[in-house]
Amino acid sequence: MLRVTQTKNALLDGATIAEDLYTTPKDCEEGFESLELPGKNPKKLSPRSTFLRAGVLTTVRGSAYMEYGNTKVMAIVAPPHEMMRATARRMNMGVINCFVNFAAFATGELESVPEREKHLGSMLSKALEPVVCRTEFLNFQLDIRVLILDDDGCLLSTAINCCGVALVECGISTYDLVTASTACIYRDNVFLNPTAKEEELLRKHRGGHALAGSENSSSTSTGAPQEHGLITTASMDTFDQLAQCQQCGYLSPGTYVKLLDYTLAINKSLRQIIRRVLTARIKEQHELDVREKAESALEDQRLAEIIERLGRQGLDEFIQSTIKEDPFVKR
Repeated sequence: MLRVTQTKNALLDGATIAEDLYTTPKDCEEGFESLELPGKNPKKLSPRSTFLRAGVLTTVRGSAYMEYGNTKVMAIVAPPHEMMRATARRMNMGVINCFVNFAAFATGELESVPEREKHLGSMLSKALEPVVCRTEFLNFQLDIRVLILDDDGCLLSTAINCCGVALVECGISTYDLVTASTACIYRDNVFLNPTAKEEELLRKHRGGHALAGSENSSSTSTGAPQEHGLITTASMDTFDQLAQCQQCGYLSPGTYVKLLDYTLAINKSLRQIIRRVLTARIKEQHELDVREKAESALEDQRLAEIIERLGRQGLDEFIQSTIKEDPFVKR
């Protein structure tokens, strides 16, 4: 169902078309039936199709671009700089500031963009603070900017992965590579790497749009709450530590542990992808440095030969030897 909303946003002002997928319990039921149900115990614990590139921008020191399915994110990291006087205070650790912006075409409902940008920026800062060695830049701040080009679910986890690669590209000291993934459960179906439709269905359920005629509606009336929730886990596999674990919705302890194990398994697969990308980036940079050194050595050799000829022939003779007659000009 499409509705026209009047919004005021820094990105886009005026009338925009916003898409509201589920407005009634019937819409929720139809949307749920159209999904591919994975069941309670999914067997394929693997990430989405992933494209990752480090160093996509030449104007900044650290940048990365990531496509996680249809979710597209770009991250930019600048070297630490001194804190402004207005906010400066003596601290024993550096400060990480994350700024998230949605592109004008990234989402259809612009009225919720400012709130989502603020929330994602806060969650990113909390996820990256345990990863970065903040003791190396005291009283300095590190600015990380994220641009959301397309949102098809798993937005926070994709942004964390992209920022982790951008930090390494910028040369910021980190304790380990950080990887993140998302999983959710709804009506006894576990969705790994949920899409935007699945996340929206979950949000509508949390907002009170219970599915009419669902199998678990009777259990809700008898007092047993229906499990529904989403979990995003960021981990550092070298130390077996969690950088962040965000949960929303209702999850029993057993289900929480199960979803946590699923996300950690996906994180290990993502870690291998990120390591391959960073290794290829280092090899590419090394080949570029070797080529530049070879070209510089060749220029030095040519300069040395010119200086040697100049000392052997003298200035006038050297100038005359370098002048060549134009064969098309007659004397």
